[in-house]
Amino acid sequence: MFVLKQFEVNIHKNDLFSKADKLLVAFSGGIDSIVLSDLLHKLGYTFDLAHCNFQLRGTEANEDTEFCKNYAEQIQAHCHITYFNTSTYAKENKLSIQMAARALRYNWFKSLIKTHGYNYVLTAHHANDNVETLFVNLIRGTGIKGLKGIPKKQNNIVRPLLFATKEAILLYAKKNQLKHREDSSNQEIKYKRNFIRHQIIPELKKLNPILEETLTTSINYFNQSYEIIKNFTATKYSSICKIENEKLFIDIQLLVIEPQKETLLFEWLHEKNFKASQIEQLTNLLLNDGIIGKQFESATHQLTIDRKYIIVKEKTLNITEDEFVITSINNTSHLPIALQINEVSDTEYSSNKNEIFIQYSDTLFPLKLRKWKNGDKFQPFGMSGFKKLSDYFKDQKLSKFEKEEVWILESKGEIVWIVGFRLDNRFRVQSSNSKIIQIKLV
Repeated sequence: MFVLKQFEVNIHKNDLFSKADKLLVAFSGGIDSIVLSDLLHKLGYTFDLAHCNFQLRGTEANEDTEFCKNYAEQIQAHCHITYFNTSTYAKENKLSIQMAARALRYNWFKSLIKTHGYNYVLTAHHANDNVETLFVNLIRGTGIKGLKGIPKKQNNIVRPLLFATKEAILLYAKKNQLKHREDSSNQEIKYKRNFIRHQIIPELKKLNPILEETLTTSINYFNQSYEIIKNFTATKYSSICKIENEKLFIDIQLLVIEPQKETLLFEWLHEKNFKASQIEQLTNLLLNDGIIGKQFESATHQLTIDRKYIIVKEKTLNITEDEFVITSINNTSHLPIALQINEVSDTEYSSNKNEIFIQYSDTLFPLKLRKWKNGDKFQPFGMSGFKKLSDYFKDQKLSKFEKEEVWILESKGEIVWIVGFRLDNRFRVQSSNSKIIQIKLV
């Protein structure tokens, strides 16, 4: 019962869970989840099972489901069962079948945790899975973070079998005469992980017969090394980076003097889905002149090189409408930004850039809210001449992202206010005896 003892030691050593916790086992009916549940059962843990039928293997999948129901009855455990239309979900979300199945499975686990109050979901990932993950991440180019393999414990997900090789699991199942189901799709090498499992690793084991044990040891060292790197990059982050208005600002001058600048950028930008090749290109650009305005995009974020900073922001939904008409004081609920318009009298005019006071006239409305465009010009408050908005933004040292977010309020084709920046002099209050309008960004 060597595996049983190792299993018990692993749980206590890594503080994975206790007998007081309410546990849920991700249960396919395959040999790994059968061994996991058998080990828990022998050690006296109370747990329920959760089985997903992804409806990908026809009769075989339904037979798996029946097997899981019968097994749950044998050990007197409750078995949650759900059916997913995995192919449709994958197509609608532009995912591979494997990624779609993973997303569906873990989202369901989260709902079971919330509904039934489970403390942890236990999965049967083992040492061979960890080695395969290592190679998958190497191919993807995830940096040292990807070499950490599969975490033993991550929020509510626990993987207590990572210490055990597939060989040990097979031996345990044979000695204990455990029946299980075989998933025929595990043999299909069209899947990246299966190709690594059946084609790459057997060749490497010819060079090192104990490959899983060797790489499991290395993965433990990679985990410790990553903690060192994470602490180092966190220290550098606090001195080189800042967050303002939900954007990341990376100080170029401080970054370029760092010997490990590319590694720092990788750690800060890879989690925002920028590719290693993009980060390498960005690092090379920082050493050249004429880089202001260069842009990069990931699936989720945009990056631009400004005068002093690399600026990164999350992508936002594009506003399809070009302009928004405001027909009266109370007609503002449809606007993409929060504007408040009030009629005021006898007020002290503030210097707050987020509000303006203008002279009311019968021709003021309708007002129009729109994005600025090249060629726009206005008469800055307190000045008699006109200025192009592009020149004004340059004087204000606005980044490309900041310029993209600027809104213009106009009346009869004339700019009233660069919202959040400056009033047009033509609309200033000239007589306190007439009606005055306050427009406020809230």
